[in-house]
Amino acid sequence: MKVILPIHVVAFETDFAGVVSNTRYVEYLERGRAALMRAANLTVESAMESCGAQPVVRRVEVEYLAPARHEDDLELHVEVAAHEGARSLLRFELLRPRDGALIMRAEQTLVYLTARWKPVRVPNLFREKMPAELANRQDAKNAKK
Repeated sequence: MKVILPIHVVAFETDFAGVVSNTRYVEYLERGRAALMRAANLTVESAMESCGAQPVVRRVEVEYLAPARHEDDLELHVEVAAHEGARSLLRFELLRPRDGALIMRAEQTLVYLTARWKPVRVPNLFREKMPAELANRQDAKNAKK
């Protein structure tokens, strides 16, 4: 599953030189993850009710590749890369369409916890509503053989 979220950089996201603060990129990741869940018609509350678990961010890795600036129009590409055991891997790319610049690349690892904070395997609800792109690519590759 993949979504593209438009982001318009505003003044309060930048420093005095007009460059986006590195802390804002983590906020963009959170907005992207929320957009992905919305596109899958999932909410944290509905997931907890229907499968007894919710996704929680366990790890974030961010590569800052180029500066984004005040008034830039950006696109955040978010995809579910994989579901493995008790984890899901999300991949992000932040692009500036005007010049094709890749601004940031990131990965976010999600784990699934019950209301008692116990980890569980990736619930089927998430596997079904947020299919992994790597699995989709592998299925397509196998179908061509």
